[in-house]
Amino acid sequence: MRHVIIGTSAAGLAAAEMVRRLAPGDAVALISDEPHLPYSRPLLTYLLGGEITPEKIWLRPRDYFERFGFEAHLGEPVVQVDPEGRAVHLASGRTVPYDRLLVASGANPRVPEIPGTDLGCVFTLRHLADWRRLEAELPAGGPVVVVGMGAVGLKAADAFRQRGYEVHVLARGAQALSKVLDPTAAGLLHDAVTALGIRVHYHAWPTALKGANGRVAQVVLNDGRELSAAAVLFSVGVEPRVDFLAGAGLAGPDGVPVDRTLRTGHPNIYAAGDCVLPHHLLTGKPAAFHIWPAAVAQGEVAGANMAGAGRVYDGILPMNSISLKTIRIITGGHQYPDGPHGEVFAHLDGRTGHYRRLVMDDGRLVGVTLVGDVAHAGIYFRIMARKLPLRDLPADPRTPDFQPGRLWA
Repeated sequence: MRHVIIGTSAAGLAAAEMVRRLAPGDAVALISDEPHLPYSRPLLTYLLGGEITPEKIWLRPRDYFERFGFEAHLGEPVVQVDPEGRAVHLASGRTVPYDRLLVASGANPRVPEIPGTDLGCVFTLRHLADWRRLEAELPAGGPVVVVGMGAVGLKAADAFRQRGYEVHVLARGAQALSKVLDPTAAGLLHDAVTALGIRVHYHAWPTALKGANGRVAQVVLNDGRELSAAAVLFSVGVEPRVDFLAGAGLAGPDGVPVDRTLRTGHPNIYAAGDCVLPHHLLTGKPAAFHIWPAAVAQGEVAGANMAGAGRVYDGILPMNSISLKTIRIITGGHQYPDGPHGEVFAHLDGRTGHYRRLVMDDGRLVGVTLVGDVAHAGIYFRIMARKLPLRDLPADPRTPDFQPGRLWA
């Protein structure tokens, strides 16, 4: 059996190693348009801020492919997948045949279609090449504008601040992460971000970038204001990287639809990671959330099934994590009640500033927000994933003095 995996990040690696574990005699080929070893994408902002050194970014050793007996096609973009011919066509002209294929091609950063995004010193930070370009072109001084106030945008803003730049962050709405944080949590986040010296602009979005001498110089906002900018970083989400699947009938606008075994509409093709459209663990409906742990879990299930194990993916449980010097936030699940039996419990500790918000539906925990004290976030996620009735827990989470660490002590 010959397995081909498109992508060498979280999902692709997990799948390849699972195939090797369960079917050690099978051939495994990995394809990536990036020319280097697998690396940790979440660490790019830490690399930008100088919190880690470049050698810490690598996920696997130099002899990884040889050690596992993987055939590697690095720096070779895929241009087409032929399901009928069971072949992957590369930009180099090479053809890679397969018996079973995994699409784990990830996602690309989204950039608004506005004038000026082709100017110099306009960046994204999704791939290692983005960081290398940023380090090569970033001016020595001047203001930096970060477009987007999500977890990556905020961490990047803090990285620029640590390097001595004046930093402005643009948020489209009245608060940060309005689909994830309630106003109380968003207010705590605002205070923590501004305490770092970062300026936040709400209801602000770029309509154009203006340049001078080929480089960005101003950001034109939706209200007509102009912000000076020596550099601009867009951090406004991602879109699935599935252009090479055009004509194969596998992908939609939100990614590659899959069943609960992560099989696509074609029996010999699976998909996992940021390019996939899996089902939500709590609702069972298709849901696209691009988070590293989910990509690993999906890769493991897809790899096991490629090797014939017959496993089922439980579903994706949305989560967000923000970690700055002044605040830590973890959220998961739904942030607002969805049904007629919904309930919200919220507690802000006036002494510590810690905040806990729980969302219940029909007697079960379906959402959590933790600000400050995030040490036991995993326990709340465990309760949600197992869909445990709150009445069956040894202690009620809906109390100010609830101590999750004692639930299964």
